[in-house]
Amino acid sequence: MHKTVYYLTHQDTGQRLRYYKSLAGARIAQRARNRLLGFRRRIQRVESFDNWEVEQCELQDGTIVTATWVIEQGHVEQEDVS
Repeated sequence: MHKTVYYLTHQDTGQRLRYYKSLAGARIAQRARNRLLGFRRRIQRVESFDNWEVEQCELQDGTIVTATWVIEQGHVEQEDVS
């Protein structure tokens, strides 16, 4: 049985940090990690290629950039325990 999960993934390297069972949990982690990297003001969330959800953020000089950590939808195998 497949279960949908949401990976917190580094945009440039593709390294997956961990996975979350809910999209809400992944979004909280994404915002926290991007904020620590200096992406203070999120403008919008955008769905991108490869099932990624990215944050578009505004830098202090007004430039709009894509933040480093993205959410990637994936699937894991789960045993059916009945």
